[in-house]
Amino acid sequence: MSNAFAETFKTAATLNRQDPGRRGNLVTLDESVVEVLLAGDIHGHKSNLAKVIEFAALSAHPNRVLVLQEIIHGPLDAGGRDRSVELLAKAARLKVAHPRQVFFLLGNHDLAQVTGNEISKEGHGVCKAFTAGVEFSFGPAAAEITPALTNFLTSPPLAIRCPNGVLLSHSLPSATRMDKVDLTFAARDYAPEAMSRGGMAYEWTWGRQQTPEQLQEIARRLGVNFFVLGHRHSGNGWEKITDTAICVSSDNEHGQVLHMNARQPATYESIVAGLRPIVAMGGLR
Repeated sequence: MSNAFAETFKTAATLNRQDPGRRGNLVTLDESVVEVLLAGDIHGHKSNLAKVIEFAALSAHPNRVLVLQEIIHGPLDAGGRDRSVELLAKAARLKVAHPRQVFFLLGNHDLAQVTGNEISKEGHGVCKAFTAGVEFSFGPAAAEITPALTNFLTSPPLAIRCPNGVLLSHSLPSATRMDKVDLTFAARDYAPEAMSRGGMAYEWTWGRQQTPEQLQEIARRLGVNFFVLGHRHSGNGWEKITDTAICVSSDNEHGQVLHMNARQPATYESIVAGLRPIVAMGGLR
């Protein structure tokens, strides 16, 4: 008998890859979507993820979409293990329950876990700690769950385009490495080599130090007008990148989410006005 967690990860991965709005590695949200909630990096913050899901109230709002990213690689337990796989399983179950309302963005930590490209954080290797957490949480079943988990981690798109022209993405390529990036990625899936340095998925999710001129060119090529990213850790829960781009982080006590009207034209002012501190969240009505 297959393990229930493995089946959940498999089903959620299939739903990610076969979404009707997906072409290659871009998801275009349906025009029926009215509201979008975007969380920044979660990184194992259990209470923040719980509040975001409660805030979303997806069952009561069928035209609302929730976008999550980088749930894994959080704080360690007393044994030095990262137990964030349990949060990832919760998010995967939410995807299965609401396949057209829950979306994920591919992040650099997801790729690192899959490729073994270790990331050092506060003196420990986060990928090694996560693997230890999977083995602790699932015991012998970890051997079956791990391949399904790997499949799920690599199944999200690189970006999501909202009806109002806002592009949601974990990051964007660094300005100095745009020669590594093919902006026709939306027309095709990425190959396994895209996950390594110099590959499309790697450069798109690890990029930093974007410039206004670069973002203007990406916007023109992709037909969007504003970027909302994660990736950058901000002590205030968000950070301005340019007049047409911000980042949101959701992995600390100052974490925020973006609550956006997906049909309203986006400006810097309207986007910033839609930021919500997670600590103050209650269920939306």
